[in-house]
Order: sequence, then structure tokens, then C-alpha cells
Amino acid sequence: MGKGKSRFDDLMEAKRSGKDEGAPESPGRGSRSQGVGKRGDPDYRQVSAYVRKDTHQKVKIALLEEDREFSELVEDLLRDWLAKRT
Repeated sequence: MGKGKSRFDDLMEAKRSGKDEGAPESPGRGSRSQGVGKRGDPDYRQVSAYVRKDTHQKVKIALLEEDREFSELVEDLLRDWLAKRT
């Protein structure tokens, strides 16, 4: 691209001027306050796991129907598993 406007300049200008009021807010890295939510809570740890795509999709749909978070489901399942072991 040359020295002219980039293809994102118009989008950024619309955002600054409030012309994109109908567009949903998407949280970016700069929009989160430090220490808010589970990310900033020292009692929580982010983890990852490999899950089959079809299982993940079905779980996401079921969680939407229950208005429940994925983290909450995983926490409950892990807590139940630990309780059964003792």
C-alpha cells in the first residue's frame, strides 16, 4: 500500500465518530481492565485441553441453552471427579 489511507482508516474513523452504532462491541486487548473477572483473580488458572470438535460444538450449544459458562461446567465436572476419588 502507498502513503495514502489504509483500508482500515475508514473503519477507525467510523468507530471514533460513533457512526457504527449498530455494530456489536467486540472486546479487544485494550478494552479490559486489569484485574477484572477470572483473568485477574489469583484464585483462577487458565488451562487448555484438546476436545473433539463435535463434542465441543455440542457442549457450546447446550451451554447456550442453559445460559451457562464453559468454565463453570469444567469446574463442576472437575470438582465432582475429585470428590469421587476420595
